[in-house]
Amino acid sequence: MGCFAKNLCFGSSLFAESLRAMNAIEIAYNKGWTNLWLETDSTLVMLAFKSSSFVPWNIRNRWKNCIDLTKQMNFIVSHIFREGNCCADSLANIGLSINSLVLMSINSLVWMNDIPSQARADFFRNRLDLPCFRFVNF
Repeated sequence: MGCFAKNLCFGSSLFAESLRAMNAIEIAYNKGWTNLWLETDSTLVMLAFKSSSFVPWNIRNRWKNCIDLTKQMNFIVSHIFREGNCCADSLANIGLSINSLVLMSINSLVWMNDIPSQARADFFRNRLDLPCFRFVNF
């Protein structure tokens, strides 16, 4: 159906994960999609759906508005371990590479109707339920 990437340039991981969830909810709502399953590797974002006190104060109002949007949808949020989230990591890397000129606009979100080439292999591995391993050199 599509995917998006966004370069935040700043903020904590909770801030980034919260913004990513809000963007997904707002996009789904604006496109008229009534079914949304949000997978996140952030335990804090999972907890934020139960209590908005986990959300940074400067985006809390927007978060509450997104929670209201989810009440108009068939909405599910679930946790996925980071190792199972390779496709999202590829999209995050695309977000990091977004040109700084795009960042100067108010909405630096880049929507893609097709799977970007950088994420294609990870998408199909995920689609086929193949494992995703991370190896670290010491």
